Amino acid sequence: MSQAMELSGVVIGVDVGGTKTHAASFDEDFNVISDLKVSTLTGGVDQVGEGIIDTIATLQSEGQQLKGVGIGLPGIVDGSAGSVRHAFNLGIGDDALDIVSRLKATLRVPCWIANDVDAAALGVYEILRRDDCGLRDLAYLNIGTGVSAGVILDGRIYRGQNGFAGEIGHLLADPDGPQCACGLQGCLEAVASGPALARQWLPSGRHSSVEALFAAAGRGDDKATLILRRAVEHLTRAIHTLALTFDIDRIVIGGGVADVGTSLLMDALRQGLRRLQSRSPYTRALNLADRIMLKPPEPVGVIGAAALTRWSRSE
Repeated sequence: MSQAMELSGVVIGVDVGGTKTHAASFDEDFNVISDLKVSTLTGGVDQVGEGIIDTIATLQSEGQQLKGVGIGLPGIVDGSAGSVRHAFNLGIGDDALDIVSRLKATLRVPCWIANDVDAAALGVYEILRRDDCGLRDLAYLNIGTGVSAGVILDGRIYRGQNGFAGEIGHLLADPDGPQCACGLQGCLEAVASGPALARQWLPSGRHSSVEALFAAAGRGDDKATLILRRAVEHLTRAIHTLALTFDIDRIVIGGGVADVGTSLLMDALRQGLRRLQSRSPYTRALNLADRIMLKPPEPVGVIGAAALTRWSRSE
């Protein structure tokens, strides 16, 4: 048997976060072969690019033919150009990281990239459709350091004309709210993200964690309960907007805030959606409280990144 016939085909998915990078290799049936978690290099274009390439090289094994690489990255991703800009937590600004061309030149394999939340949405879709083969559409609402949504329509990531589809963190939620990092005032991200919640919870005169806020709300603390209720009101309106805009089958809630709050947050969101529905037969017909669910426990970011190699090749 020739060496070429002995080689098994694998794909690699890479989920690049602000502090941690998770990469995994998958066989042709998308079963995990091996995975690796390393600290993300955040020193700008060259360092981030080198870190991704080194991580992929570490995962490669002899006797395995690398068929392709999918990468999920924060920032403004241009999938057609294979580049990312304005990933500020990685040290990337106006100068683009042309990661696809770097990978092709170094590893000589095809590569596809997507925004990290879009990749996570695709990962959620891949997991859920194992049990529901009729699933076609969903939105993944990520509530973490920022707030954004990845939208899957007819089984594919919907990016929009310029890649901004799903960036609902910059919906204007409160005209009198705090300034957002984008420059506008009162964006959803400025009032309902993890850092926004932590800034509002100052029981001892200094910033506290989101965990402490949820713990206090769980104990019935009035101030913590009020902060959470206000955030939930903003988030329920965002869910309402997603449902009306795309009429998706499911809205999946994930991200760092959801990981911490879990049942308390989901219960509050369902109650908020029911309150919203109670005032409008039209909104009640959307059945939003029954269309939201918590993110599956699997690492959706790296699964979705690997799945980019399948879906992108079929486009």
